[in-house]
Amino acid sequence: MKHRDQVLSLLRKQVGNPSEVDDIRKTAEKVVEQWVNPLTGGNEETNGLIYGLVQSGKTGVLTVTGAMGADEGYRTIIILTSDIDPLYEQTLGRAQEAFPGIDILGKKDIKDQDGFLQRIKSNTCAIVVTKNSGLLGALLENFKKGRVRGLTALIIDDEADQASLNTKARKSDGSRSAINRLIEEIRGFFHKNTYLQVTATPQALFLQDSAHAFRPRFTVLSHPGSDYVGGEDFFSDNSELVREFPLQDITVLAPGPQPTPSNTIPKSLLEALDTFMVGATFKRTNDADQNCAFLCHVSTKTSDHKHIVDLLRKYKTDLARDLKNRSSKVVERLRTAFNDLAATHPGLAKANFDEILAAIEFLSPGISVKLVNGETDEDVAVRSPYNLFVGGNKLGRGVTIKNLLVSYYGRHPRTPQADTVLQHARMYGYRRKDIGLLRLWLPAQLHTVFRAINRMEVSLRDLIAKKPSEEFRGVYLEGGLHPTRKNVLVPGALGVYTGGGTYNPAQIVRDASVAFHTAKLDKLLEAVTDKNFVAMPIEAIQALIRHTMPDVDLAERVWDPIAVAESMRQCAALRKEAIGYVYVDRDRDLKESRRETQGVLSGGEAGTVPDDKLTLFMLRTKAKGKQNASWWPQVRFPSGRYAFAFSI
Repeated sequence: MKHRDQVLSLLRKQVGNPSEVDDIRKTAEKVVEQWVNPLTGGNEETNGLIYGLVQSGKTGVLTVTGAMGADEGYRTIIILTSDIDPLYEQTLGRAQEAFPGIDILGKKDIKDQDGFLQRIKSNTCAIVVTKNSGLLGALLENFKKGRVRGLTALIIDDEADQASLNTKARKSDGSRSAINRLIEEIRGFFHKNTYLQVTATPQALFLQDSAHAFRPRFTVLSHPGSDYVGGEDFFSDNSELVREFPLQDITVLAPGPQPTPSNTIPKSLLEALDTFMVGATFKRTNDADQNCAFLCHVSTKTSDHKHIVDLLRKYKTDLARDLKNRSSKVVERLRTAFNDLAATHPGLAKANFDEILAAIEFLSPGISVKLVNGETDEDVAVRSPYNLFVGGNKLGRGVTIKNLLVSYYGRHPRTPQADTVLQHARMYGYRRKDIGLLRLWLPAQLHTVFRAINRMEVSLRDLIAKKPSEEFRGVYLEGGLHPTRKNVLVPGALGVYTGGGTYNPAQIVRDASVAFHTAKLDKLLEAVTDKNFVAMPIEAIQALIRHTMPDVDLAERVWDPIAVAESMRQCAALRKEAIGYVYVDRDRDLKESRRETQGVLSGGEAGTVPDDKLTLFMLRTKAKGKQNASWWPQVRFPSGRYAFAFSI
């Protein structure tokens, strides 16, 4: 029997769609093709990434990959997971369920050093451990005491961009955060190992230096099943699922240290709650075991959470009273919510509103309001017909909320970080059958941020699909969005191309080695007359850049031919443009080196080319003495509040 057959059989039963399970298998096989072969001799290690989508079922790929690792000869499978107890227990339970033929060790087993060593020396083991410095240190000491360097290790780091990276990267003294140091020591302990990162938000990983130990050497895309609802459903131009509300409503809900906050429920929250009650009741009346969830996520402060809980309990009390009295105001509110959902859900549109209303009156006493934050032990199980969850970070990364219909989101940092905000997208998931009942309430400002993040995600995954190598992993940003937190990035390690920005090599090669490329460019540009520009396909412009020869000895690391060409392709794709402009001028007496953001043009020539498209200025320098003629490129991105960030 094979471990992979066990977990694939389980997934077929859980997922219910053989083709989707087959896709998970193929994704895992792509990882197997690129990891360290555990049965060959010598010392070898590598690291790679499984890049999925938020709430898309990456765990299935993780477990199938782990099972294949055991089949291929990995004796030790280490699964690093969140230090939040419910998430750890969830991961441990899934490992126990998926690996019936593997000895599963958890946190408690690590503390029994002798028993631990006996087990890992005897059998293929899967060790589930949280990213906690004390536990990781104990795990490393166990390995050292047992002298088990010869065991091959597959280390799977779930949510690898969280906690695993060096949070002291901005310091210049070489210091390391404890968890980052310990993970690298565990990796380095085993003679043969593969470190496999798993996340839906790899921005911080891709923006590490290309030689960095935590930057993936290979990336495999994990694809969601057909029932998945994600960014394109919520944030594409034709989405009908988002409702905007004024940012000042957050002030009412998250009053901070005010001694007597208002007990008024903002209109937007009332609308969201009414919509949830109608949608959840419709599901419940059609299927008696359907318990549904509402999520309110607007603050990290526990005092705010308690205030919101009080408001939701007030909503529960008021709703029961007003429905009993058949308050016309409340009935009209619920009818408005009904009509809104009917516009996107054909089944609900055929339902009888009065029957829905009567069911809400009957079931609403069962409304459960749950506070889920660091001060409570509450879980996110949906045991009542209506479950209203309130909380902060504990309701973020990794938490799956079953039957989540309506989300009310308002976390609005001054400088939003793409990966952090995206991890808050708990409304994503396998909800296609309910898509017409789904709604997201958020301020207009955050709607703009989520749209930008969705474009970033689509662009990045498209880049990886078309360019599977690790040459370039540019992260598209717009509207002041930051890709990730600054404390995990080394200062000066990022290159950025901005909208409207101009970029050029500091100097170009002029010796005999450039002759072939100059002749090639002469041929490609022969139809363009001097001091004129023409429209060209983006692919042709990329080809021109590839034939230029920057002088790497004088480079400032801003101009990178691969980064420039790929950023241009991403930009054109996002703008839905297939062409750009190429300006040509020859016999230029250009000699002195330039700053790479300075430009090589003079006399206002750039103004002769419209700035509405990507533009490549190509200037041919004169041959003189031993210096050959050479083409000096300069790129200009269209104006706009966007950028492409990449490691340099």
